[in-house]
Amino acid sequence: DLVPDLSLFYTQYRSIQPWLQRKDPKTPEQKEHLQSKEDRKKLDGWYECILCACCSAACPSYWWNSDRYLGPAVLLQAYRWVADSRDQYTAERLESLKGDFKMYRCHKILNCTATCPKHLKPAQAIVRLKEALSPGSSDSGLIHDVVYGDTFSYRHAEDLDKGQIQ
Repeated sequence: DLVPDLSLFYTQYRSIQPWLQRKDPKTPEQKEHLQSKEDRKKLDGWYECILCACCSAACPSYWWNSDRYLGPAVLLQAYRWVADSRDQYTAERLESLKGDFKMYRCHKILNCTATCPKHLKPAQAIVRLKEALSPGSSDSGLIHDVVYGDTFSYRHAEDLDKGQIQ
């Protein structure tokens, strides 16, 4: 049997702080942070990742730069938390992804999307993170608009789904 060493993968996963972060504490009578059905639906296709790392193992950029590039699985999870309307640390999460290697080693080869056993789209999550970090989107309101798709190029997302990236 093959037993891979995933210690680096899990260290990278922890680095994105994959848990709900709030700036305002819950009140004593508040048991959970609710979100609308529409906001919850925006997480479909992002939260289902089982952290198998198949996408990262299939990514040539991750093979060559795994010590610095977070890889598709971790970036998909980063997007999952950036897109969560209940989380209040969107700007901080995006700021932590800046740098030449953490996210920008993705060359859109799409091995990650092709190998995902859950049929998720890590490459699309990476594109959305890059869109959220693009110039002019440093205002947190605009960041949420980009993340939630209001200013995201859906034509580009459809091309990505079809494997036709320009």
